[in-house]
Amino acid sequence: MGEHRKNPRLGSSLDDFLAEGKQGDPGFAAVFDEQFDRLELARAVRHLRELLGLSQAELAEKVGTKQPGIARLESGRVVPKLELLQNIATAGGDGQDKPERGQSTTASTATVGFSA
Repeated sequence: MGEHRKNPRLGSSLDDFLAEGKQGDPGFAAVFDEQFDRLELARAVRHLRELLGLSQAELAEKVGTKQPGIARLESGRVVPKLELLQNIATAGGDGQDKPERGQSTTASTATVGFSA
C-alpha cells in the first residue's frame, strides 16, 4: 500500500490558513478582502431590510428594482451600483420612496453603517 501523507493543514485554524494565504500571496489577500467586503455589505442590506420589516419584494419596489436583484445583493453574488445603495439607504429614512433620478441623497438618511 502507498504511504499515507499527513495533511499539513489538519489541526490548524481558519485564521491560521487565512493569515498564511495573505502573507504568501498578495492576490489571495486582495480577493479575500473583496469577497469579505461584499458579504459584509450583503449582511448590512439584509439587516436594514429586516429592521424596516420589509420583504425583498417590498424593498425592491421601494428602490425601483425587482426582487431577484435584492436577493442577489443579499447573497453577496453581485456588487451593486452606488445609486441602488443610496436608494436602499433612503428607503429607511423618512418613509419616502426612492429619490427621483439625479436627486441627491445625504448621509443622514442612511440607517445602517458600513465599516471598512
